[in-house]
Amino acid sequence: MAAVVDDLLAAGPLTCAEQRRVAHAEGLNGENRAELGQYFTPAPIARLLAGMFEPPEGRVRVLDPGAGVGSLSAALVERAASEGWRCSLDLTAVEIDDRLLGGLESTLSDCLEVIPSAQGRVEHSDFLTWAATQAEPEIFQHDRQQFDLVIMNPPYGKLRTASASHERLRRLGVRTSNLYSAFVWLASRLLAPGGQLVAITPRSFCNGSYFRSFRQALLDDCSLRDIHVFESRDTAFRDGAVLQENIVFRIVRSPQRSPVQISVSSGSGLDEARRHHVSADSVVHPTDPRLFIRIPEDRSSVELAEQMGGLPLTLAGLGVTASTGRVVDFRSREHLRDDCEGDTIPLIYPAHLRQGRVKWPGESSSKPRAIAVSPETEGMFLPSGEYVLIKRFSSKEECRRVVAAVLEPADLPSEVVAMENHVNVLHVSNRGMERDLAWGLAVYLNSTVVDLFFRQFNGHTQVNAAHLESLRYPDVQSLQALGAKARSVEFGQAALDTLLERHVPALKGLR
Repeated sequence: MAAVVDDLLAAGPLTCAEQRRVAHAEGLNGENRAELGQYFTPAPIARLLAGMFEPPEGRVRVLDPGAGVGSLSAALVERAASEGWRCSLDLTAVEIDDRLLGGLESTLSDCLEVIPSAQGRVEHSDFLTWAATQAEPEIFQHDRQQFDLVIMNPPYGKLRTASASHERLRRLGVRTSNLYSAFVWLASRLLAPGGQLVAITPRSFCNGSYFRSFRQALLDDCSLRDIHVFESRDTAFRDGAVLQENIVFRIVRSPQRSPVQISVSSGSGLDEARRHHVSADSVVHPTDPRLFIRIPEDRSSVELAEQMGGLPLTLAGLGVTASTGRVVDFRSREHLRDDCEGDTIPLIYPAHLRQGRVKWPGESSSKPRAIAVSPETEGMFLPSGEYVLIKRFSSKEECRRVVAAVLEPADLPSEVVAMENHVNVLHVSNRGMERDLAWGLAVYLNSTVVDLFFRQFNGHTQVNAAHLESLRYPDVQSLQALGAKARSVEFGQAALDTLLERHVPALKGLR
């Protein structure tokens, strides 16, 4: 029997599914792909996902939402056969796309040849509609399906708020406008007690206010057990031109907060991953109201998170607020001016933040430098003062995710100023702050340790006000002492890091 299984695996349900995947992907154009958010799972990544489950026993009900050509089901069946799992598999593959049904049915048929005792069926349906029906909390619905294993690569795209699916999900308490989080949220509801879900998704759900309800739902009902990250953001789905940073995670429907295994690979799915275990508190800190999911990729990252978490203050504790700039330029075109002349005031863009200072008007640029004063714009202004400005998006050329600069009154020829929406502003009740505090905050935010810590929970180049509010900060006296020295020091990375270690000893040696 073992020899027969080996022969079948050599031809392989996954090998055949991979051929179907490639053939279908070649026929897709960008419009087709965007319509359903289809990014099919390459065979090495499918094996990676299938390899994350703890082997189950007994009758095992498996769900593959948005199954495509069935690559994930095939990878799971291949693993079960090669390892001799002591279970019977009952596969349910849900797929909406008519063009994929023939390939999906063929893949399930291949799977049943490898494990004849298995069962498989295709549900031709929109998964959100199908799963919402399964999850309806109706009193007399005793036959609601539950699953022991869910393996998924959900679609990437927006969930239209005017759609019937969105309204139905809202009634179920599923509050999201993103397809991938809606898929995972509903699938997690269909897990049996002790059931496992493995998914590959964008990393974006790990932080920010947009996905907080999603994180809350997952962490209320399930326990994170594994997180896999890729060193290269464009390798896992290279043939699909996906540049979104992805992670693979495994959750278990259980209230037990267990250690989390973190693994790191190049992204191809073919190389051996580096692995280590961290406490659940190192991933989601129990006192964090935002429930950010941090991913410390090595032991030094765990130490860094512990030290950063031990700093005494938040921005609110400092009396400081983070806001985005009030000028949305494409909505204010009629008020924008190339030069600051007449009844106009300076307008600060991210390009004006250079080497810790605001360089305005800056070199020649296609961006306007000023905004007209009018009743329509006066609510967009701030009075002159000391502010800390942070770029909302860092460029590929910048070595840090967080890029901060100090704006002083002498930097501008005006008693008021406006910031464009791609700039974050640290202020005190919509006014400037004490100068040494501003400089101390800028040095801290530009430090290597903040950059390293920021990357643990933020997998992209966007820096939002919520991210800045989630950080811990040194005490006021340390920041003021740091700022007093920083103004007389050349704004280089080594010098800033040395200053921070000198005035905040708790962070010494962490970079």
